[in-house]
Amino acid sequence: MATHSNITLHPLMSDFFDAFAEPLHAPSAGGDGASAVSDAHLLLAQHQRKVRALVDNETGVRFESLALFADPLFALYDLDAASAFELHARPDEADETTVAVMEAARLLWAYFALPPSQRTTRRDALAEFLIGPDGTDDDEDDFDALLESVESHWDMLTEDDIELAEDLETETLDFDALLAHPAFAPPAGERSTEKTYGAEGMNEMEARALFAQPLLEQESDPDALEDAMERADDYWTLAQLRGLERDAFLDEIIGANAIDDDEAAALRAEAEDMMQRYQHLFGDQA
Repeated sequence: MATHSNITLHPLMSDFFDAFAEPLHAPSAGGDGASAVSDAHLLLAQHQRKVRALVDNETGVRFESLALFADPLFALYDLDAASAFELHARPDEADETTVAVMEAARLLWAYFALPPSQRTTRRDALAEFLIGPDGTDDDEDDFDALLESVESHWDMLTEDDIELAEDLETETLDFDALLAHPAFAPPAGERSTEKTYGAEGMNEMEARALFAQPLLEQESDPDALEDAMERADDYWTLAQLRGLERDAFLDEIIGANAIDDDEAAALRAEAEDMMQRYQHLFGDQA
């Protein structure tokens, strides 16, 4: 069991909190002496992104419905379920515990929304996300107990409950789409099949952290930091496109973020700088 803030937490949440306890250090690239993005900046930006994805119903499940669905998880950790609604009312003050529980609830919602036959094939992916690649036998036992508890809760939901929860303008992401969503990316882990970046063989999380460094280091305000993280994500995608696709996506970024010609010019210049940075850091992937 992992312990944080005098609360004994289920092992399934340990990876999330360990990420806050142990700074992420991305190696320098290309011998240019670039330092890692501080864990405070990177983890805060990731934390805020998760909060916004949940509160803004970004993944297609109504927050209020998800908070009710998360009740067994809050009970499991001996936490007050009302904290979920406090997260909704004051997202900028969201604590890590509540966000971790709600993140797990959203993934479990997507998992139990699968037909039973598909759940069997996706169980390992769910376990890897919640336990991590190095789970023990005890972790597996706890995982099975958690699934049993949440499944009982899921079975109590009516079709009307589910329809209301997913009756949103945004698409309800299924299990695999949710795992691929930037805010719900699985905890970083070394996997032999994972794509690597640069001469140092960084994983994608480390590479994104290093790439985003100049945008994040200049921000301290939480809202500005979140905006910078979103731009970094856009520029990461932009740098991997070519030709007309790249031009079209750049126009889309500028159209969505610039309110006048000056801002458009500044964004275009920033995008060009970041594409050059990607080329410099990861020329073999550019």
